Amino acid sequence: MTASEMKKISRRIRRRRRLRLLLLALLLLIAALLLVERNFRPLVFALAQARSSAMATKVLSSAVAEALGDGVAYDDLMNVRMDEKGQVALLSANTMRMNQLADRAGAAAQRMLEQMSSERVTVPLGAALGLTLLAGDPVSAVRYKNGAFTCTLESGGAVRASRLVLACGGAAGSKVGGVMDGYRLAKALAHHRTALYPALVQIRTD
Repeated sequence: MTASEMKKISRRIRRRRRLRLLLLALLLLIAALLLVERNFRPLVFALAQARSSAMATKVLSSAVAEALGDGVAYDDLMNVRMDEKGQVALLSANTMRMNQLADRAGAAAQRMLEQMSSERVTVPLGAALGLTLLAGDPVSAVRYKNGAFTCTLESGGAVRASRLVLACGGAAGSKVGGVMDGYRLAKALAHHRTALYPALVQIRTD
């Protein structure tokens, strides 16, 4: 066998190896896309539903607060008639005033919803891939039963384990992630805490 023939055979073998590697990479990519699609679609729907519900609650609360901004007393909404003995004889609703407030709240809610029409929904990488370790999905509730902990996630899923570590930080420093979640979850597990006082905080001096 000549040297040129050896080179041709060698090039042919290298091409086959590259083709196999390319085919393997393509198959892995397809498998990853199918895995993401399987976990992604229901997760997006669940997150969108939860976000929509939270947005609607926030908008309605803000709209009602705006409608009642000029101050509304009980006497503005209800007509009370007293008898000669000072007892309530007739109690009727001021429907005209209620309708005005309802129209004002509805207009405010419509305006706020139009301003929030484009809302982004972020999906954690681990949640899309079905990896609990990388999910980054906040825990909304926790309970202990039959020797196991069950953590309910905001996305609607749940994680069960025989051991649980609460590492949620403290309430101080809200700008850097300090929240009350740790205290709330610990209370759900029947733990108690002393009253909270400012401690490690900045002090300004002249």
